[in-house]
Amino acid sequence: MNSSREYCKIFAAEARAIPAFGPVPEIIPLYLIYRPANNIPYATMEEDLPGQFERYCGREAPAGSSEVGQKCCAFQHWLYQWTNGNILVTDLEGVGWKVTNVRIATKTKGYQGLKENCCPSSLEQFVLSHQCNRYCELLALKNLEPPQPPPKGKGSRSPVTARKAPSAQSSPQLQKKGPVSPQAARKGSVSPKSARRGPDSAAEPRARGGDSGRAGRPQ
Repeated sequence: MNSSREYCKIFAAEARAIPAFGPVPEIIPLYLIYRPANNIPYATMEEDLPGQFERYCGREAPAGSSEVGQKCCAFQHWLYQWTNGNILVTDLEGVGWKVTNVRIATKTKGYQGLKENCCPSSLEQFVLSHQCNRYCELLALKNLEPPQPPPKGKGSRSPVTARKAPSAQSSPQLQKKGPVSPQAARKGSVSPKSARRGPDSAAEPRARGGDSGRAGRPQ
C-alpha cells in the first residue's frame, strides 16, 4: 500500500498545480511494527479512521458520484496513463479524503518489484468501464482505448523464405565462379622459357652430326 501512497503523492503534486482541481485524496501510510514478545513478531498498523467507510471505486463497485469518488477515478486514469498501462490502483475506499485498503494490479508479474498482485484482467476491465470526468479533463488525460490485437496477415511470405527464393543462377557465389581463372589461362599458353629453348635444342643435333662426319673422313 505504501507504493500506492508514493504514486498518490506524485498525483497530488500535479493536481495542486491546477487551481480549479481543489483538494486531493490521500492514501494513508501503513506501518510495520516489531513485537519480539509475541508469537507473530511482525504486524502492520495504520491510522484509525473514525466514521463510515465508503467505497469510491474498485473492481466490484461502480465509480462514485461524489467529488472524492471522481478524483479517485481520475487518479486511477492518471496512474494507468503515467505507467503506460502497466499499473492500476484499485479498491479505493476510506473516510472522507483519506483512503486505505487499496490494491495494485499489474499487467505483468514482477513489474517494478510488485509480485503479489498480477491481475491483467483488472486493467482490461478498467479500460472498458472507465468514464472520464471533469477532473480527467483538467489533468489533460487521454481517452482510454481498449488494446487491439496485432493484425495477422494472410498469405504473406515469411522474410526467411523470401531470402531463400532466388534460384541458383542468381547466386553471387556461382556468378563469381563463372570466369576463367587467370592461372588456368597461363597454363594453357606456351611458356616463354620453352619458346627460347626451342631453337637451341634443334641446333644441337646438327652440330653433333657435322662433327661425326668430319671424324669419319680420311685425312
